[in-house]
Amino acid sequence: MKRLIFGLDGGGTGSRLRIADEKNQVLVEQTGEGVNPQAVGYPVAVERIAGLFRRGFRVLKETLGWTVDIRDFEAGCFAIAGGGVLEEARKLEEKLKGALEFRCPLVFVSDAEAALVGGLKSLEGMILVSGTGSIALARLRDGTVVRSGGYGHFLGDEGSAFWIAKEAVTRSIRSWEGRDLPTKMLSAILSYFTIQTPYDFIPLWYQRFDKALIAGAAQIVEGFREQGDPLASEIFLQAAEELAKLVESVFRRTEGKLEVKKLLLWGGQLEHNLWLWRAVTHHLRVRIPGLEVCKAKEDAAYGACLLAAQVAFRSHPLV
Repeated sequence: MKRLIFGLDGGGTGSRLRIADEKNQVLVEQTGEGVNPQAVGYPVAVERIAGLFRRGFRVLKETLGWTVDIRDFEAGCFAIAGGGVLEEARKLEEKLKGALEFRCPLVFVSDAEAALVGGLKSLEGMILVSGTGSIALARLRDGTVVRSGGYGHFLGDEGSAFWIAKEAVTRSIRSWEGRDLPTKMLSAILSYFTIQTPYDFIPLWYQRFDKALIAGAAQIVEGFREQGDPLASEIFLQAAEELAKLVESVFRRTEGKLEVKKLLLWGGQLEHNLWLWRAVTHHLRVRIPGLEVCKAKEDAAYGACLLAAQVAFRSHPLV
């Protein structure tokens, strides 16, 4: 039997387990529900993770005739939002080892760090994530990680879908009162939220807050930007500027130690919005000479396996 590693990319809404050999050749993949303990709680997260492994082992038995259990891994990596925070990693490791009897070394990183490693197929580089939230990371070859942003919707998430939608709501209200740029967005935004007047935003925000619902309104803002709406256009210009600043921050704070000047753009706002992709890229190529902006080669589960291979074999097979 081949020597086994695993990588698990776990978010609040979905997860992917990837079991691979020592050359990071995939043997089986399983997908499931979210396993971020901050979103679903530790008991649910552990049970869902256990279910991913049980299904993976069953597929290995059916397809390759291998009888495998949790004790057969050389190393594994969990890439989960918050996994890069030491206290959270220690608590999750304790819960997992208690429930699943892991014997191998376990690595805990953020989902963004695994996405960087997998997307660039490199242990070094930078990533800018803009989806519902936003964050930038730089990773040096020795494992040092420098981050900017990622503080959530109350403290940050600049340039994200949530931020764009929030700015559109608050500034459309201001425009309605004659305190901001003119816009035609307000009626479309009211319709999206199925409310009648700007005053109806008060209970929506403070009593029935739904982050994902609010973030979805970013598509409306993009539509008005395409039509030349002054306020929508300014919001997207500011979004591009804020996202570029996140990358500038982590690049500057590596103090010249970053040898691979590659940046991965990741997340729905960047991957599905060509205007934003181009605007952020333009800002950064001007400010960071020699920067290479990349699309993802592989996913975060692949990157998690690369990080597991580093621990198990002191290598980073890129096949």
